[in-house]
Amino acid sequence: HTMSCHRLCSVPSVRGTAPARRCVHGSPFRTCVPSPHPVGTKRGALSRVGLFGRREPSGSAEGGAKSSSSPKSTEKNLTPFPKDYDQLIAQCQKSLQRALDDDVPLMEIQFPPGGLDSVAGDVEGNTENNLTTLYLRGICAQFERNKTARTTRVFFPDPTELDIALCGASNSPDGVGAPDNASTKATFADWPGPCDFLEAPDFLSVSGLDKLLNKRVSLSDTTKAKAAGNKDENKDSCFVVAYPSLNISELVRTKELFDGERGGIDSGQNVPMVVCNGELERTRSDYYPPFWNAREMGPLREFAREFEGIYWVSNFKGSNPAVLFRAYPEPWQVLRRRRADDSYELVYTSDEFPGVQKVALEILPKFL
Repeated sequence: HTMSCHRLCSVPSVRGTAPARRCVHGSPFRTCVPSPHPVGTKRGALSRVGLFGRREPSGSAEGGAKSSSSPKSTEKNLTPFPKDYDQLIAQCQKSLQRALDDDVPLMEIQFPPGGLDSVAGDVEGNTENNLTTLYLRGICAQFERNKTARTTRVFFPDPTELDIALCGASNSPDGVGAPDNASTKATFADWPGPCDFLEAPDFLSVSGLDKLLNKRVSLSDTTKAKAAGNKDENKDSCFVVAYPSLNISELVRTKELFDGERGGIDSGQNVPMVVCNGELERTRSDYYPPFWNAREMGPLREFAREFEGIYWVSNFKGSNPAVLFRAYPEPWQVLRRRRADDSYELVYTSDEFPGVQKVALEILPKFL
């Protein structure tokens, strides 16, 4: 199987023999409840930004300390850890708008979709993807509020994932449609803007021959051509990329997409990018061995380090569980989960991203 076929084959809730209605993309049409998201005001003025974790939020003074020695003194001014996903979405929308107002070029959203106390891998991979898509639709409602949804282009990893987002559960490999009660809904069926995919895996792209034969076309070029053909608007206002984390090719395409915008950053003419659950920390850190895809990992590692973490939830399990949490533009928080009363204790804050490895090995052992 190709990677796309593997995803299609492993999509949950596609068993059954009853034929299903089809959407224009050829997959069973899933009835989707219209989104009740209100529309509000446009985003505000823009200001200069820097790299991942190295910038001052709008309206703040320069020269702040990297970390706080007395986190209790700032606790009352910080966003609390969300109680449920509805609150997570609301907090994330607020952080997203603040980052857009500050003209942050590369924004990262990372949270566990399988439960607010879970980690990656706690639930099956396709279920994680489907849940990410569900919550991402709620987060993207902010673009409807600021009236830029029609020009916000949402990318999914491949045509299969795009098909699921737009039409619900895909067909099984033998062509049998999903049953009407399939649990995978058409989450983005009502999205007013364009939806796209990063790459359609084929023999040339999977083998790398497209590069050797000079057949590879930059995603930035193809996307600009599509935007130019849009009769309503001639330019995308934002790129949203959903979970480009399954293989290195997805992140390569994500980098290609943004590389076409670098020339416009200084003049404010670039299209900002939001990556949701891209597991970029694996690329930023030494998670992958140095010999693994060494030729491509170097540029990708630098690309991943440019992102600003605008909303982040990273859990640490064990006998003394904890969480790394941030809601832009506030400092990063390290919270201890106290099981005795099911509460959170703020033990550390930092204006710069501390890194998951540093939190686990250096910070948490000091606050048992």
